[in-house]
Order: sequence, then structure tokens, then C-alpha cells
Amino acid sequence: MRIHHSTSPGSDYRADIDGLRSIAVLSVFLFHLQPTLLPGGFLGVDVFFVISGYLISGIILREHHLRKFSFIHFYARRIKRIFPALFVVIVLSSLVATFLLVPETYTNFMQSARYASAQLANFFFSQEVDYFSEGFSGQPLLHTWSLGVEEQFYLFWPLLIFLCFRLFNESKKTNSVLPASPPPVLTVSDKTHPSTKTSAGNINKTVNKKIAGVLFLIFLVSSLACYILAVTEYNLAFYMFYTRAFEFCIGGFIALRILPEPGTKTSNLLICAVGILLLFLSFLFIKEEFLGISFLQGGVLVPCIGSALIIYANGQTGVVNRMLATKLPVSIGKISYSLYLYHWPVIIFYKLFSDVKEIGWAASVGIIIVSFVLSILSYWLIEQPARKSGFSDRSVIIMAILAIVGFALLFNNLEEYDTAPWRITRYDTESQDTPTLQYAEECRETRGDALWFYKCRQTAEAETPIIALVGDSHAPHFLLSLTKWAGKNGYNVKYLGMPGCPMLLGEIHIQQSMFDDKYRKQCENDLAIFETGIVEDPRVEFVLVAQRFDLYDDGKVFGSDSRRISFRDSDGKIVADHTGYYREQLAYTVDRIKEAGKSMVILKQVPIFSNIDSCTWEPLIKKLFSQEKVCEYDPEFIRRGQQPSIDFIDNFASAYQIELFDPLPYFDSPLLNGVNMYHDTDHLNKYGVQFLVPHFTKVMDEIIARKKKNEINSPLFNR
Repeated sequence: MRIHHSTSPGSDYRADIDGLRSIAVLSVFLFHLQPTLLPGGFLGVDVFFVISGYLISGIILREHHLRKFSFIHFYARRIKRIFPALFVVIVLSSLVATFLLVPETYTNFMQSARYASAQLANFFFSQEVDYFSEGFSGQPLLHTWSLGVEEQFYLFWPLLIFLCFRLFNESKKTNSVLPASPPPVLTVSDKTHPSTKTSAGNINKTVNKKIAGVLFLIFLVSSLACYILAVTEYNLAFYMFYTRAFEFCIGGFIALRILPEPGTKTSNLLICAVGILLLFLSFLFIKEEFLGISFLQGGVLVPCIGSALIIYANGQTGVVNRMLATKLPVSIGKISYSLYLYHWPVIIFYKLFSDVKEIGWAASVGIIIVSFVLSILSYWLIEQPARKSGFSDRSVIIMAILAIVGFALLFNNLEEYDTAPWRITRYDTESQDTPTLQYAEECRETRGDALWFYKCRQTAEAETPIIALVGDSHAPHFLLSLTKWAGKNGYNVKYLGMPGCPMLLGEIHIQQSMFDDKYRKQCENDLAIFETGIVEDPRVEFVLVAQRFDLYDDGKVFGSDSRRISFRDSDGKIVADHTGYYREQLAYTVDRIKEAGKSMVILKQVPIFSNIDSCTWEPLIKKLFSQEKVCEYDPEFIRRGQQPSIDFIDNFASAYQIELFDPLPYFDSPLLNGVNMYHDTDHLNKYGVQFLVPHFTKVMDEIIARKKKNEINSPLFNR
């Protein structure tokens, strides 16, 4: 077995830490490539956090004990190691994104690039993306969230230890030397790393023990915050530094060297073997949910402790450590930062170009080769020259600030080109025309302030029964079908529709994040008209309700943690149990309509797109390679985002004996003769509206037939 040691004079380089890096980066890579093969591979990032806590704490402690720590020099070193390779990846990714991404994902990419440039990617993704959802497939820079956490650690940690030394007044008392520590996580190491071994007499154990107490306190607070937020605000628990700080504390605690080193080869082997076992068990068995709760509520500690045990073991004599220090794992460890940077964009751009959700084995091999080639080139052509550059510390920091500001401004400006014809063109133009309200030609429209009337029969209005359609922006999907059916079946039509307004009876007060106070008042006014103009109108026999039930049922759009709509009680306070309140008011609405002697039909939603842009836009790269247009629903997105509200409406309708019209089974494809039937992710265009007519007619005829068969006593059957 060949052990990879440094040849630099006086160096005690721990090559096994580079070997540990290789395990971490390969686990993440494999998880992203074939998630079912290594379900817990995402925990490799947590291994990196522990390594970083150990290495960076060691650097800062050593220099403080030597009384030569410099904030400027520390930050300049971090910048040299992190920024050059990162910005090259961002630039290269932006070039591909410009000519491959459709408008929505293009805009999201440019926003994420702006945040990644500012080292704040974790803040951006905490508001936008569930890491484990299918939604991340359009985010080529999603992996930079961990770099954001790292950078925030680099900003906070030196200040923390500096304050500890000042507080404990030890900086002038000690002349002890703590060995230098290797560079940060995910970056390639210096040629001369420090060793964990040192003379006990060279360590100021007093100050280190006090710092250990501080780290333990931070560990408790951070892990508690992570545990609580994993239930209440999951994305914050996952993405934020303050909920991940306890992982850095674990590494930092090892760097303090207040624990006795393993005394024998046997104890060393046992410690390291347990560490390796914990790592591989976590990679194989810990998923997003572990033992019935989130992995952030305890499971994440398993790989953290495992990596800490490996670091704690004696790197010079331990058998397992010596295996990690062999040439292959060390070589991969050295390029681990670049490999981490490149592997994810390569995977995502391949998926977007090929329009696939799962990657085959042949493609996986190709992705591995491409990622490794790019990483090796990055290591030798970007990382190494940057580390060895002769710029002064102040110059490096100034250049970094200018780069952050410059790239942030650049990507902000590039957002404006989401539909620029030089990068993307439409497959067709007609399907994306602004939808207009369609109704049967034989009906005459009369528009009021809110309530519209469609006279579809030539008989006197007072003698003609009415069928009413109420709802939000989804109600127009059914107006053409309804007016055509009404004209043939002896009805006139009343229509009451307002986007973003849940049609409920009772004292309803709403708050819409998308609209202003004037809009809120208009919605509440329309709800009053629903009562007086429809429910209390004796001519109305049927009330058809069409709404985006998935939005109103929990107040959120799937994939976003922010609430779009809320209800307020009579005191103006936000109703805490949103779903319970909505369902209670919907039940009251049904009871009120039935008490008025009217029948109710719920018109369910059409299938919702995860991203309709792929059906509408042809990016330049796909056009050059003659890629076939792919336009289809995402069953997983519908299952996770729409199915809960579908199940609720089905059960609700069954319990209250309400008729349903469900358009979803008729939409096998969003295309009709090759033309898209959608205007946006959840609204039909004129082709989609026309497609519904025969299906709606058939179901309404069946509803009428059932009512006649059951001899329900209503004006409909006794006129």
C-alpha cells in the first residue's frame, strides 16, 4: 500500500483527510446521479462541514496562540481557494443556461447566480426550493447552497474565536504553538498540512477548554434550532448556517485537542472503523426521513460523528487512515472542490437537454467522465494558479468585492433577456395569446360591475331558469361549455368570477399576497354579490363552483413555503388553522346553497404543469441539435402538489352528496393536434376551453339524468 505523504520539509500532512474528502464528494455525486443507489449520499455535505470545522478552527487557533492572527490574511486565503473556481463555474453555467433554459428556469437561474456570486445561495434556495423535491431539476446552481453556508462560517468563526481569546484574556499569556491546520472544506489542500499530533506542552489547554465550552453551547443552541425548525420551517433548518453550525462545532471540538489521542493501534483501529461504519450506514440507510422524523432531527449526527471519529484517530498509525491516505482517494480528495462544483451543473444540463428525469447507466458513465475531466482541468488551471498568485491580501479582498458586485449586477441585467429571440423562440404563437372569455355565440352577454348575464334563450328572462357559474380565474375554463349546454337545455347563465378570490359564503375576510387592499375589498364585495345575486335569486337552479382548490385549501402553491392567501377573523387576526377554516366555510357554503333550494356542482381543476415553458419555448441549443419537442405532465408533481386537494374534494363531494365534473381524466396530454392547450401552468387557452365542451356536455347530461331518475324535488324537474 502506497501512502501519500508530503515531501515538503517539516510538513506533517494528513493525507487521510483528503481521502475522507473523496468519500464525501463521491457520496454526494452518486446520490445526485443515481439517488436510489445511495439514498443517504447527500450527507456527504455534512461530512464536509465537519472537516471544515476541524481545519479552519485549527488554522485560527494556531495563529491566535502564536499571536499573529490576521483577519485580512485569513479572508484573503479563503477567497483564493473558493472564488476563482466558483466564479468560473458560474460563468460557464450561465453560458449554457442562456441558450438552454426556458424563460422561467432562465430567470430563476440568473437570480440564483446573483445570490451564488454574493455567497448567499442558501438564502435564495431556502425561499425557492425543497432540496428533495423534483422542483430542483431546473436549478443548475442548487449545490452552491453549501458554499453559502461555508462562507458564512468563514465570516463568523474567526470573530468567534477572536472574541473568545479576548474574553478569556489568554492571548498574551501563551507562547504555545498549535500546529497550522489545512484549508477549508471542499477546497483542495495546501502542500503542507498540519498534523493533529503535537506536543501536549505546546497547547494552551486552558483557553482551549474554555473555547470548547463555547462550542458546546453553540452546538446545543444550533442543534435545537435545527430540530425545531425541521418541523415548522423545514427549508430554514436545511439551508441556514445557524441550523448547521453544530456540525462545524463537532469538527472544531476535535481541533481543540483536549481529548487524549488514541494510545494504541488497536484503539486507533477501533475508533476509525466505527467512524467508517457510521459513514457508510448513514449513506445507505438515512434518507430525508429517518426513524419516522426528519433526518435533521438526529439522523444528521450519524455521519458527523463518523467523520469526527476518523479525524480524531491517529492519521500516522491507523490502518484505516492509512488506507484513506493512498494515492487514489487522495487524488480525488485534492480535486474534490472542483468535482463538487462541476458535477451538479453537468447532471442538470444533461437532464434539461435530454428532457429526462432519470439518468441511464450509459449516460451516468459519460457524466462521470465529463465531470472528472472538468475537475482536473479546474484544479490545475484555476485552483493551483489562484492559490499561488502573488497578489497582496488587500488586493485579493478588493478584487473579491468587485467581483461580487460586478457579477450581481451582470446577472440582474441578464434576467431581462428571458424571452430574447437571439436565445429562444416559440414553438407556436397562437397558444400563448392572452385568453379571452369565451361563450356560446347564440348567447347575448350583458356585463355588470361584477355579475355578468348570458341570455341563451329567447324566452322571457323572468320565465327562464338560470344556471350560475362562480369561481376564480379557473371559472372561465367552463363558461363556453356551460353557455353552449345552457342554450340547448333551456337555461340562461349568470357568471361571477374574480381571480384569486375564493367563492365562499359567510363573513369572509381574505388577505392576498399577490394583490393590494383595493383588490381584497373587491373580492369581499363579490362574495356579497354571490349571496344576493345568485343564492337569493329564485330563478337560479344550479350553482357551479370552479376554483383552484389546491391553493385555497392550504393557502400555498406547491413548492413554495410562503402563503399566498390567508383568512382573517372578525378581529382582523390571521386564522391559524387555514385548512380547517376553509373547509368549514366551504361546508357552510354548500349548506347555504342547498337551503336555498339549489343544486351544486363542483368543477374540479385541470392538471397543473410543473413548468409549461418547455411546451412553449425552443431554446437555441435544442434547435441546433433538432431536439424533439417534449410537452407532457409531470405525474409526480401532480401527485405531490395537486392530489391532496383532489382527494379532499372527492371526499367532500361524497359526504355532502354534491355532483362533480372532473376534467383531469380527459387531459392525457396538454397538446391538441400538436398545439398546446395551456396559457400558463394552470390556465387553459382557447384550444383547451374548446376541448372541454363535449366532455362537459356529456357529464352535465348525466347529472340531469341522475336527478330525474332520483326524482329530486327541484324547480329544474317541475317547470
